[in-house]
Amino acid sequence: MAAVRLAFVAAFLGVGPATAAVTHPGNTSIMPECVPACSRLANIFGPQAYSRGDANVTLWDAKQQETHSACWIQPSSTEDVSTILGVIIDTSCRFAVKSGGHARNPDDSVSAGGVTIDMQRMRSVEVSPDQKTAKVGSGHILLSLYQGLEKYNLTTLGGRVADVGLGGYVLGGGFSHLSPKYGLAMDNVFEYEIVLPNATVAVVNPQTHPDLYFALRGGMNNFGIVTHLTMRTVRQGQMLGGVRTYTADRRDAIVEQAYALTTGWKNDTDMAFFYSYGYDQESDDFTMAVSQEYVRPVISPAPFAQLNQIPFEHSTLRLDRISQFSIETASATPPGGRNLFATVTYSPSAHLDRHIQDIMAQEIQSLRTARGFYPNLVIQPLYEAAIRAGKERGGNAAGINADGPLTGMYKTNVPCYLALLTVRWENTDDDNHMDAFAQKWVERATAVTKDAGKHHPWLYINYASTEQDPFLSYGEANRQRLRRIQSEVDPRGVFTSGGLCRGYFKLQ
Repeated sequence: MAAVRLAFVAAFLGVGPATAAVTHPGNTSIMPECVPACSRLANIFGPQAYSRGDANVTLWDAKQQETHSACWIQPSSTEDVSTILGVIIDTSCRFAVKSGGHARNPDDSVSAGGVTIDMQRMRSVEVSPDQKTAKVGSGHILLSLYQGLEKYNLTTLGGRVADVGLGGYVLGGGFSHLSPKYGLAMDNVFEYEIVLPNATVAVVNPQTHPDLYFALRGGMNNFGIVTHLTMRTVRQGQMLGGVRTYTADRRDAIVEQAYALTTGWKNDTDMAFFYSYGYDQESDDFTMAVSQEYVRPVISPAPFAQLNQIPFEHSTLRLDRISQFSIETASATPPGGRNLFATVTYSPSAHLDRHIQDIMAQEIQSLRTARGFYPNLVIQPLYEAAIRAGKERGGNAAGINADGPLTGMYKTNVPCYLALLTVRWENTDDDNHMDAFAQKWVERATAVTKDAGKHHPWLYINYASTEQDPFLSYGEANRQRLRRIQSEVDPRGVFTSGGLCRGYFKLQ
């Protein structure tokens, strides 16, 4: 943590005339266009314009902690965001937008040498009179969103990790403990407030801008800066949650129970779960963990009865608030490590679960002694009820509906497994080795799911590696529609790979 603290003591950038890139601590070059941009933003916003050293900022990934911006700015309103984007476009300065700071690469949410727009001041919660929706600021992390709604005994379709930002989570899809009943988070956004690439403000819903409404549900940060979202709220008190851990010799029993929960209990939409197979460097062995979720306050719900007969090492199962469970999940991977994700999708199969776990175990052999090395393979289902719920909301850009990529190769309403490989390590010198390991796992896992006739091409964008192309997996029709919509709202290409906001996955 000492290195993390030291990273936050950079001096404020002195702004003034410049004709060449300025070298900033951390070997990041400040783009000359951004010096006048920062000066203008400082004049407009005063103490809201700051360098990283002056910021009250937490970044999850060390690669982003090492990334230095010309300046940071914290808007407090949609109008502020519009003003900021206008200055940035006028000066042709590169920028990135940070919601929670849980991304993994430079320029995803921290600009390398440009302006970082930090949305953390925009954490409003406005519950509707009937308490069926809430208009919330996109600067929330999931913990602050949960805590804001719990005052009303409400929740929404948030994720499992406290420090993940709401903006990126929802724009990419959003898996939730409520997904079996209501679909993904993006299927439960009824309206967006967004600053468009020309710095004007739009309110987007199915009536005002149907094409853009479609695009924002899965299209990520390619259409502007979302400032507020009106989301479904659900009454929620205490629920069952927590994790049980197991020794590796229980793997077969866990894998079989996961398959049974996915296929045999799919109609109990109060139930959700995910499980993991990870390497523990200290013991030089593998461990298993299962996270149980049941939205009603039932300590021993029927779906988990068989699973709970398997001997375990440790348990945190309890009745509690979802906010507390999100803190627990986040504690497993605190800020400061170097991280990458990769993913494959396939039809449920206990045999394939074991096979792709074995592939991970085989491919890590040369990396076992890398400092801070922690590979973990998380498997969770996307239930057919969630697919149906998304279709009932009109479908989405990701193509998750009965005629889309998740079911187009198989029977209608067949669940899928999403396998998420997470890799964590400490040393910069190991970056390329970890990238190669993840790519090899994807290559081999994809091959075995194809050989088994159970592969599905859809890739969840929030789990994809930089070497994967999730937009291609949305289907050609959806990808071309997204590109057309982007060209219409962003004719200057501000949010394209060659534009001013280049981070994360780009449509063009």
